[in-house]
Amino acid sequence: MAESQVLLLDESHVNEKVTEAQARFYYSEEQRRALEALVTRGEAAYREALRKEQLRDFLSSRELQALRSGWRGYDDPREGGKVARGPGGETLSLAYWPECSDTEVPPLDLGWTDKTFYRGISRVALFTHPRKEEGAPHLKEVVREMIQQAQKIIAVVMDVFTDRDIFRDIVDAAYKRWIPVYIILDEEGVKLFLEMCRCLDLSDLQIRNIRIRSVTGVGFYMPAGKIRGTLASRFLMVDGEKVATGSYSFTWSSSHIDRNILLVLTGQHVEVFDVEFRELYAISEEVNLYKELGIANPFLLGIGKPGLHSSTVARKFINPKYGLVAGAARGDMMLWASRHRQDNQGNMEKEETSESKKRLNQFLNDLITLEQEFPEIDPPLENLNKLNRSPQKLLSRLHVDLKSKSKSRESIRDVKKDDAQANSKQGKRFASGLFSRKAKRSPGSSIEANSFASE
Repeated sequence: MAESQVLLLDESHVNEKVTEAQARFYYSEEQRRALEALVTRGEAAYREALRKEQLRDFLSSRELQALRSGWRGYDDPREGGKVARGPGGETLSLAYWPECSDTEVPPLDLGWTDKTFYRGISRVALFTHPRKEEGAPHLKEVVREMIQQAQKIIAVVMDVFTDRDIFRDIVDAAYKRWIPVYIILDEEGVKLFLEMCRCLDLSDLQIRNIRIRSVTGVGFYMPAGKIRGTLASRFLMVDGEKVATGSYSFTWSSSHIDRNILLVLTGQHVEVFDVEFRELYAISEEVNLYKELGIANPFLLGIGKPGLHSSTVARKFINPKYGLVAGAARGDMMLWASRHRQDNQGNMEKEETSESKKRLNQFLNDLITLEQEFPEIDPPLENLNKLNRSPQKLLSRLHVDLKSKSKSRESIRDVKKDDAQANSKQGKRFASGLFSRKAKRSPGSSIEANSFASE
């Protein structure tokens, strides 16, 4: 239960009225009734509800039109004889607390960054359009440099994405550098994004490492239906270490005509965006690029079911060391894994005889069953006492060990003495030769010295 509902169960709790003058004022039941009158009966009923409830007009003319166009009635799944069924054909529960979820949480099947504790030095940089300084880069240049320098992942959350230059950089990163790319778009902006993709003439290999999802806003629920919201968040996260966010959208108009700002954050500031992206991805809906662009999907396992894998398994598929073990290149690991899973589902009892399977099994088998040879270790003193109960044997063995050690020490001393004597003899010979050379002088030199002294 929500915390507000738990507080209401307390008999001593008094619900405090929050007025519009207070900063924490957020929800008003009177405003909800006026809004319901607007979406169900029109603007005239909305004005009448404001007069009856003595409320000030809290919606602009633009909001009035947007709210009426975003209102949808609740769809009954049993309408027209239709019954909600699961993947296996079983009827799904329509209770408030269903036995199973109607939809499963989509996995980050291409892998995700492992940056959880330390994300580098925290910095903040602000860029604007138009530029404040002459040498400052424009906003589109900042975004493209981040994408071109990415090494691990690229995650995009955008309301409208129609800039072909930026998307071409993303495709090159996913196709040439094999970087996982996740893009979350607003539901209304998906059709514009698909129009751009159709103009680029993409192939199967170029979009193989890209996942597209769509979400809506939080929405406003009423008894008659729901008002759908929009996704207004805009940010780009690269490698789990850097985020670019602000009012800048990935469109040509936003980078050339509109006034925008762009904040580039690094370090621990990125953690909040990491959590936000994963939460949005968990509630998002799939946009099948293969189906929308008319491209054959190589990962289909059965009838219309894409082969999704957990993030842990996906990291193994794209890891080069697993490619070496299985005898396949890194780019072919995902395709190899999907075919391997399809064969296992088709016939569980049939053993595969491929060379890659044999090498993989041999490698895993050696890790578990390889026998290790340990060197022999002398038993400790306690074991010697247990084995040789007689103290005479033990003392004799210790005496022999001490004798051998003393002999080895004496031999080392003798060697050192011999070396010292040899060095001393060589020194005496060298010194005697030196003094003998000084003593010997030619007779001519002595005569010259005497004559010089007489003068």
